[in-house]
Amino acid sequence: MVSYLVGGLTSLLIGEEEDDPSKLKDVVMIAVYESPHKQLGVSVNAKPWEVRDAFRSNCVRLLAQTYFNKLDKPVLPYKYSLVAFHLISKTLAVSRAQDLKRYLDEEPTLFQGQARDILQVLRPVHCEGIPMNPAVRACAMLSVIYVDAWLSGPEGGDVVTPHEKYVLRVFYCGRSHVVRRRYSEFYSLNERMSDELLMVPGFPPKDTFFLVFGNKEARGKALCAYANRVHASLAARGVFSPRLMDFLAIDVSRVHIEEDGRISKFLDSTGALQGSAWHMVEETWLKRWRKFVLGRGARRYEPPGPITNELLLIPRDQFATEELGGTDSPAAAAALVDQRATTVPIPRRRVAKQFAPSSREIKALGERDNRHVYLPPPDHLERHQQGETKDPVTIARHYRAVNYNLWVYWKMVHGGGPCISRKNKDILSAPACGSGMEAVSRIQRFGRMVLAKNDRFDRYWKHLSRTAPGVREVLLEFEEKRRQDLAERQIKNSKSERTKSRLRDAARYTQRAWRAKKQYAFNDDNVRVQKHAQEVFATADGEVEHAAPGAPFVVEEGESVVKLGGVERFDVKFTDTDGPTLPLILKKHSCSELTFVQSIDDKWRRDNPGKSRDQLCPDCVLLVVQNYPVSSLTHKQVMGRLESAKWPLTLRFERPLRPDDVKSFRDVCLLDDNKNVDDDFKLQLIKRLLHMGIPLVKYGRKGRPHHTKLYLNETIVFWQIKGAERLREETQSLSLKYDLTHSLALYDLKYVRIDKVSSVFHLPLNRNAQPDRSFTLFAEGRTLDFEVQDVDGDVTALPPVGRRLLAWAFDAIIKEARGSKIFVDKTGAPIRRTQPKKRLRMVR
Repeated sequence: MVSYLVGGLTSLLIGEEEDDPSKLKDVVMIAVYESPHKQLGVSVNAKPWEVRDAFRSNCVRLLAQTYFNKLDKPVLPYKYSLVAFHLISKTLAVSRAQDLKRYLDEEPTLFQGQARDILQVLRPVHCEGIPMNPAVRACAMLSVIYVDAWLSGPEGGDVVTPHEKYVLRVFYCGRSHVVRRRYSEFYSLNERMSDELLMVPGFPPKDTFFLVFGNKEARGKALCAYANRVHASLAARGVFSPRLMDFLAIDVSRVHIEEDGRISKFLDSTGALQGSAWHMVEETWLKRWRKFVLGRGARRYEPPGPITNELLLIPRDQFATEELGGTDSPAAAAALVDQRATTVPIPRRRVAKQFAPSSREIKALGERDNRHVYLPPPDHLERHQQGETKDPVTIARHYRAVNYNLWVYWKMVHGGGPCISRKNKDILSAPACGSGMEAVSRIQRFGRMVLAKNDRFDRYWKHLSRTAPGVREVLLEFEEKRRQDLAERQIKNSKSERTKSRLRDAARYTQRAWRAKKQYAFNDDNVRVQKHAQEVFATADGEVEHAAPGAPFVVEEGESVVKLGGVERFDVKFTDTDGPTLPLILKKHSCSELTFVQSIDDKWRRDNPGKSRDQLCPDCVLLVVQNYPVSSLTHKQVMGRLESAKWPLTLRFERPLRPDDVKSFRDVCLLDDNKNVDDDFKLQLIKRLLHMGIPLVKYGRKGRPHHTKLYLNETIVFWQIKGAERLREETQSLSLKYDLTHSLALYDLKYVRIDKVSSVFHLPLNRNAQPDRSFTLFAEGRTLDFEVQDVDGDVTALPPVGRRLLAWAFDAIIKEARGSKIFVDKTGAPIRRTQPKKRLRMVR
């Protein structure tokens, strides 16, 4: 009541808030809120049961391709259809879109779940003192919502103080009602269920001063959440608590009757559905089911129990006996006993009966330890006992034919079986299987059956080997024969492999001889033909490319877009003692196909000192493998060439530049005023600085500006990502230069501009950038926006000079890249390259 008073005072003082559907922030939810009848497919004047039928049919359609064969297309997903149902039924106090948004945020369990929750498939658990037929089923669609709390006066002689009663709205399977419960009643419910269930969710604790200081709304919502969690946890295991249903005043039996009849009517069809076979159902069970769903009283008729299709099939034992000619003769009986004792039974399809079941079979079915099985009336049994002639099994008298969807639903709800599927409505016709989910379900059941039978056979043989006399000797002979056969197959495969190896060596010798003989066909000037021949012979040999005897070796390498001078390169030779694997880890650059050294084995470096090996360090770039340049290869191709190369192995690397190898950025800025220094020399210094990495501040369209390092190599410009230093601290093996960077091809750069000319600098988070330190690289479809940092503490002159030098250097780099980007083809037409040029070169 307090919440309503507060809400009323707020509306009087501030005014009523206008309806704003945009608060829902979902286009489909807004459409459902504005026109729920249209979205659910019902008229505005639809009756409550018509709305419930529309919601139920939409849920069943959603189950197509999961449980049922193809049905009509559903009108809405489950969550939206549930919202539309609540809005039409007015089960929730929703007058504005803000109210619906509040329910979506504060009562998430009300709109959670799946379409399968509407099916009555939950079995009851035993609750002492709550009468419940074990064949009654419930659904998982249950939500308890807190509405209000009111103070009730003394009731009777036991209660001497006022107490709180919580008003709860119970929504179950499309039906809604209100109940009033005390906290003590919830507490007693929890104690009873704790004894009956294996696990009960946490219950709100007691509070002595609750009436004075307690939050009634919070406790009421906690009690509702407790009831919802109990039912959800039980529903996940396929059961429900009759005690909880009785506590919430839910008539489970009545709902089961109504829902079973409605869903069966929706799934039933008189004609054959496309891709579906007919499924037979025993008529006596079907009569009991009709009485169950058509009964007027909730408990007038009991549920029909499991489907009794066993009466329509010949038992497996009887079928096996008939195959052996009956057990009247001692020989046949001994043969049957022999077969069962010495072999594993072969699975056989059960055959349909030609005559109605006898009284002995019906009695045997009724005397099973299952009180839900239908037992025919006594007069029916007496007629069979008096020796009347057997009736042939006929449709509409002994069985009925239904479609796959209805059969699956009945099997899920009532259980029983087995499945009898036929091509037409005659039970004696050929077995059939429909397409769609029927075929999928049949295959899944067959797979589970095969796994179960294999496990059963394994257990059978293990048990037999431990108990039966003479079995261990037989199994030992079988295992010896199996191992002997395995050894013979391995010997045969080894001989075949040796023969293949000799033939392979002979083929290689013939190829080399043919290449030496046909050497005149390869002209040194025609390097493309020579390269193609190397690739063909390498593929035939299963090795890496190599030169033919007396012929030059043709390699392919990528040309540099810009030239970086003064980079130190060195060769490292790995001998057989270093193998069989390289003592270093090679990795791919995160934004290009470049291969670099991630880590080196320290023990290998200590045991094998040398100048070239001492120069090898992390971030070294791999350039050449066995005289073959790898600049034109992908990282995967480079690793494949390393795996196929023969030892000893010679690799060429490029060492990363260190601060001692280049002039500092401050020194380069000071050289700007020296007129005697050539521009080419200053450009080369800046290129080397960019190759090592220049610290800058990067601005972007998302997030705040961050510190980064800008790098340059022969083909791309790349920079550190945001948070690279933090990621490096968390994972020491990552490289700041090659693992935590983004890149842009030099061919994509168009021009460079100084000052804050880019729209990125005008964003709210980037307005603090200083114009005299900012510059922008414009590329295809994006911009790179940077700000030059302070250099060695000098904040007055050097940053603007450094900005101007960097902009001038990038302008020269873009012009240099543009010179190799545009070329003229054979027809004289200009063409733009998108990738660096590759050229062939002969190595003598």
